[in-house]
Amino acid sequence: MNWDDLRFILAVSKTGSLSRAAQLLEVDHTTVGRRVESAEASLGVKLFVRTPKGYLPTVDAERLLAPMLEVESAVHAVERSAQANQVSLDGVVRVTSPETFGISYLAPRLAAFGINNPSLTVELMPVGEILSLGGREAEIAVRFFRSRQKNLVVRKIGAVEYAFYATSAYLARRPVRSPKDLANHALILSTPGAKVVELSWLGRLCPAARPTFVSTISLALVQAARVSAGIAILPRYLGDSEATLTRVPMPDPPSEPVWLTIHRDIQRTPRVRVLFDFLVSSLKEDQALLQGR
Repeated sequence: MNWDDLRFILAVSKTGSLSRAAQLLEVDHTTVGRRVESAEASLGVKLFVRTPKGYLPTVDAERLLAPMLEVESAVHAVERSAQANQVSLDGVVRVTSPETFGISYLAPRLAAFGINNPSLTVELMPVGEILSLGGREAEIAVRFFRSRQKNLVVRKIGAVEYAFYATSAYLARRPVRSPKDLANHALILSTPGAKVVELSWLGRLCPAARPTFVSTISLALVQAARVSAGIAILPRYLGDSEATLTRVPMPDPPSEPVWLTIHRDIQRTPRVRVLFDFLVSSLKEDQALLQGR
């Protein structure tokens, strides 16, 4: 069979869709369909069935996916090994991060880094999902959790603190005198999740508090707070820099650690290392901004 067809089979298996697989591989969806059909013809088995929920792997496909993933892993290891031996600062380095942190904090700093390193292209990917460093979806990850996978080098660089914010106009109409008052206010919060530290904090301050607006992206919370829609919980680097908002002091504000993550195989690749070291330096220098000191 054409070994390159494995990429298309695995992409459809991961995404459950020809169009999403095409986006992942940066090709046309008809190409994905054609390559899957080619692989099915070569292997003599039906790999996927189309259902209202998307493309689902057949029993034969499920049996073959494990060895296919081993092949993919071996190919990525070869690529990482080759990349690690490159000594030039030319090329692309991809950085993945949470959406708001990437857009609000990393983007201007990485752009400034590019001015001093014109032979490098920095690709910032601020996305909600966790991209794979082992699968070469990115070279460097900025995360608010510690990755536990083998072969990843993880370094804690400071933390991000949270606080309550609202416009002066809102607070003039509805002042906050104690944490208990939050139960009677319109709250603008992150979407509930298993490890949302700011929501756990709110639960301790005022168990009766309830949101009127939620979003997975903090930039959306800023926009809602700017129109005096309520009190938002925001990271300090975001809330303190917004001129229209006033911080509402509350006891025991929480923080999240910032972790820089890189694959062990490429940690000494010059173009990757120079950007990694730049991020270490920037995050250390900006701890007052990130923690609101």
